[in-house]
Amino acid sequence: MDALYHRADTAASEEERAQCLRDIEVALTAVDEPWQRARLLMCRTRVRSSRWQTRQVLQDSLAAMSLFEEAGDTDGALEAASLGAAFASRLGEMSLAAELATSCILSMGFIEQDNVLAEVANRLGIFCYSFLDYDRAIEQFEVSLASAERCGDAWMICRQLHNIAEAHLLAVRQDRASGQGDGRYDRFGADRLQEAEQVVKRLDDEATDEIKAQLGVQRLEAELLVELGLPAAALDVLKGAAGGSDAIVWAAGRADAKLTEARALRALGRSAEAVAAASSAAELAERSDDLHDTMLILDELVAAEADAGDLDRALADALELKRRMWAIHRRQTGQVVEQVWARAALEQERRSLEAQTAAAIRSAEEDALTRIGNRRLIERVLGDVAENTEPLALLMADIDHFKRINDTFGHEVGDHVLRALGRILAADARAGQVVVRYGGEEFVFALPSVELGAARDFAERIRLKVKSYPWRSLDPRLVVTVSIGVACGPAGSWRSVLAAADRALYLAKRRGRNRVEVAQRVGKRTA
Repeated sequence: MDALYHRADTAASEEERAQCLRDIEVALTAVDEPWQRARLLMCRTRVRSSRWQTRQVLQDSLAAMSLFEEAGDTDGALEAASLGAAFASRLGEMSLAAELATSCILSMGFIEQDNVLAEVANRLGIFCYSFLDYDRAIEQFEVSLASAERCGDAWMICRQLHNIAEAHLLAVRQDRASGQGDGRYDRFGADRLQEAEQVVKRLDDEATDEIKAQLGVQRLEAELLVELGLPAAALDVLKGAAGGSDAIVWAAGRADAKLTEARALRALGRSAEAVAAASSAAELAERSDDLHDTMLILDELVAAEADAGDLDRALADALELKRRMWAIHRRQTGQVVEQVWARAALEQERRSLEAQTAAAIRSAEEDALTRIGNRRLIERVLGDVAENTEPLALLMADIDHFKRINDTFGHEVGDHVLRALGRILAADARAGQVVVRYGGEEFVFALPSVELGAARDFAERIRLKVKSYPWRSLDPRLVVTVSIGVACGPAGSWRSVLAAADRALYLAKRRGRNRVEVAQRVGKRTA
């Protein structure tokens, strides 16, 4: 498999690339293991990308990503996803490209191997480049370059230098076409050109002749010369390149060479020759599905035809360019709308799940009969305030002679009494205070940051309110009172405070019921 990878990277002719593809197909038929199949698919993407088969590369990268995920290879899946993001962006598949790029960006901080980081950052740079964000593309290419330098990977280093210079030159053209800079560079692109010139010089110094031919470094130098206003020198560089544009391995690179030639010829006033060169570039691009480069080439072709005086062809190609751009625009805006609705659906689902979770929590912490909290709620709340240094007052109330009420008036009346008492207690609860049915006919009231004296007064008001409630509306003979135990202490010792309140309640029962008894502050002697 390593041998196939090497051949995929170094195949210098169409025959060699075609044979490499055939060998990969044979290997795929002999392999079932997901990881190996994924590796072979990634190998095939290298050959297909050199042939400028953009859509096939995207399909292979997505299939490889799924297989890597199945095999548990996180780095492999990330590399495949980044490749998918790059090529989806070249095809104008905005939603897919954005989804894949986002997953890669979120994972970059966890990449430990520099060779993987170099590949992922490079492809994120291509993603940005395809959507005309050249500055962010340069940032990603520089991340990739730094990783390649740590690895000592000469090919990757040269490729990133090439990409950085290319992005600078495209940004110059974009700035000039729009008539304005972006704040970082002067409006005529002098700063960008200077940076591009420095990168191209380093590339020329460090790249071997083989790498220069494969990457089309001479074409890049010619492009720089065109932007510097030296089109004749640019043509000389293109003519002097060993083998000319045909020596460039990448099909896209050959089209770029023809495009640069067309721009140089048009700058020299040789419009008919410029039309021929741009037409040749357009023929190469037509089979690629690469929207970014196709639009750049068609734009140059229209300009060359107009300069040549062939206004009919210029108009026809301009209309074709407009038609394609509108088709891209409609598809991409449609994808944005779909993405908005998909995100809205996900948000609705998230909110629904949150509501269901909140309802489940409420149900688990709510007493079904009284509709106030239950024992789970009070224990959770008291656990939450356990770190506070403020005092905590707890009231434990119990309905006097509740068994007698059930026996005399029936359980239905008893349930009415419990519900009514729950409403009475809940009506007096303030923010931060909690009242629950603790069990049977017992209720607990938690008063954070309330001192013992205030808690005793509060308990007395509750006792009187219960006693004066119109219970006779349920039955003329019905009388309901409560006994209440009150205790206060550190919130961190809430269990001890609750136990003290329970003992105070027991004392209230012993002393005749329908009364409030107070335990001394927890930590001191209690009642």
